[in-house]
Amino acid sequence: MKMKSCFLFALVLVACTQSRPKSHLLDSLNEGKVSNYILHGEPSLRGVDVLNDQVTWVSGSKGTFARTIDAGQTWHSGKINNDTLLDFRDIHAFSTTSAIAISAGSPAKIYKTTDGGLTWILKYENRDTSIFFNSFDFCDEKRGIACSDPIYGSFLFIATQNGGESWDTIDINILPKPLNPEGGFAASGTSVVFTSKGDILYVTGGAEARIIRSSDFGKTWESITSPIKAGESSYGIYSIGRIDAKSFVIAGGCWQKPSEAIDNVAISNDSGKTWLLTKSFPSGFESCVKYLPISNAFIVCGTNGVDISTALGDKWSKTLLQGYNAMDLSDNEDLLVFVGSKGRIAFLSSKNNNTK
Repeated sequence: MKMKSCFLFALVLVACTQSRPKSHLLDSLNEGKVSNYILHGEPSLRGVDVLNDQVTWVSGSKGTFARTIDAGQTWHSGKINNDTLLDFRDIHAFSTTSAIAISAGSPAKIYKTTDGGLTWILKYENRDTSIFFNSFDFCDEKRGIACSDPIYGSFLFIATQNGGESWDTIDINILPKPLNPEGGFAASGTSVVFTSKGDILYVTGGAEARIIRSSDFGKTWESITSPIKAGESSYGIYSIGRIDAKSFVIAGGCWQKPSEAIDNVAISNDSGKTWLLTKSFPSGFESCVKYLPISNAFIVCGTNGVDISTALGDKWSKTLLQGYNAMDLSDNEDLLVFVGSKGRIAFLSSKNNNTK
């Protein structure tokens, strides 16, 4: 019964594509027409947050961050507190001048800036050698959650109620127990979503591809098994994206098999309780998925390239773009930013007409 309702939902979504306008960026994206920028030092970039059609923050290895406030025409980059050995896999933008970044691996650190990146203040630190944060997300300017791989047989989640100024560890006794093996992926900073309605969905891989889920702002939790291919530590769900208040999309695969294109995208229409694979699949391993609300389309990216579906997974087209780790876009779809290896940033801005 649940599978049937999810199938009907997918049909409704596909039908809606006929009445919605196509994003003005999709044609340029299909043709690989983007502007490119290379950050000094060529760090690996995996964190990106597009605040609006002008402002984007990115983060990565070698303690790197960068920011644009003019839709990519100029970029300012630097080091987060000169912690050049840290890999900041995720960043969240609060405003043009304020952002917060989290590092993966040990030591795990969270830094926040309120002056456009001139100074960064340490807000959290964990030096346990087993720590590995994959990503974090905020449902508003105050409440956020960060999720680590299992440590000593339990997931480690930390939460903030004051915009990242302080963090508290969520009681491990209310969290589902991890499988062996099981963990999240820090490939794109998109392995957890936190909505204003209190839904938290953290995606994993390994023995199974699961969703660790809360519907009450983290007071209670459950685990949901998805149909995304799993069974080995490198297989699973790498990214989750929000479609609407109750609908989400997940994407993944195996980073060790970038061209394997099977059972790597699924959709839920009931806040993550049940999932249905899409009718067809993009061209390979996908580390990030985004939904375009105006054009009712999906974009996925990974080391194998960038794919688009304007039929919500019924069919996919592979663009001419090379592989990227992560991406984000403005709500009005006027700015789309990709980040990847060797300091690569690719972006499309319709307002500046800077695609090339």
